[in-house]
Amino acid sequence: MKYIFIIILIIQSFKIFSDVKLLPPETGIYHTVFSVKYSTPDNISKQEVPYFVNLVNKKIVWMNFSNDWFNGIKFPEQSVKNIYNAGALPSIRIMPWSTYSKFDTKYPLRKIINGSYDKELIQWAKDLEKTGIPVLIDFAAEPNGNWFPWCGELNGKGKTDNYGDKSYPDGPELWRDAYRHVINLFKKSGATKVTWVFHVNAVGAADEEWNKIKYYYPGDDYIDWLGLSAYGPQRWGEKYIHFLDVMKPGYYDLAALSDTKPIAVLEFGVSDYLPEISKPNWIQDALYSVQTSEFYRIKAVGWWNSTWWNTDGTISAIQIDSSPESLRFYKEAIAQPVFVGEYRLSN
Repeated sequence: MKYIFIIILIIQSFKIFSDVKLLPPETGIYHTVFSVKYSTPDNISKQEVPYFVNLVNKKIVWMNFSNDWFNGIKFPEQSVKNIYNAGALPSIRIMPWSTYSKFDTKYPLRKIINGSYDKELIQWAKDLEKTGIPVLIDFAAEPNGNWFPWCGELNGKGKTDNYGDKSYPDGPELWRDAYRHVINLFKKSGATKVTWVFHVNAVGAADEEWNKIKYYYPGDDYIDWLGLSAYGPQRWGEKYIHFLDVMKPGYYDLAALSDTKPIAVLEFGVSDYLPEISKPNWIQDALYSVQTSEFYRIKAVGWWNSTWWNTDGTISAIQIDSSPESLRFYKEAIAQPVFVGEYRLSN
């Protein structure tokens, strides 16, 4: 019996050490991107990674894309393979909604926590493990905003009497527990090559105590990387704001959560063709700011390389080559040796 117990311990220890995680670079900052130039958010083509790398003359460590649940909870196998075979790591934003609406109610956080989708999520995890490909996953991005159905504002806000801990705000607590549930399922399913990312918006909406980033955090035992979104103006009429003014508050809130976890600017960008806004200068400011000693915890940056039409007929020209000047400023900044395209894995 004693020997059986020892064997079990050895197996468990081997499993712990066999988990594959993305480590921060030994020096520098990872160069990453969210790009859908030749793809849709849920279906990344074989051309997407080489297109962006050739465009900016710099390798990327990961390519970020969305895994929406519009057609059910399904592992995006082909997108993952296309990204990895092109030399980058797939970074997957799991988005639990059935349509582009913040009022979508098909996948409520309570049902995720209660196990209503366990069968599909377990299959997702097993399908991932079969590929043998290491990935990053962030679940239900930017919950401290007010634009997704899983946000704290639409799930109880600061109330404390409708779920869980009576001293904890329900909105953040529901999101936190849903993410914990997903991670636990993946671990039990044998998914050993997942780097888990905590992804918030740098500036909360609403700006209230209950919506502080700290209330959403699943904890160091669950999360490997901390990340934020930091955008300048995206559409006509929005007030100009410097990258640092957006990024800085979220950076310090994340840094306070953990002394050890690396921080990533997972998404950043600004629109072109807006009055009194110089996109090239905003790009230059952002990519030089993240190198300063004040923000030494930042270990990755990722431009949101996409442009879209708004419902009012205006365009949000975020993609990096919206103008020759924008592309030139990005290429000159990202060419610096501090931005690296080679990654390190724990095993």
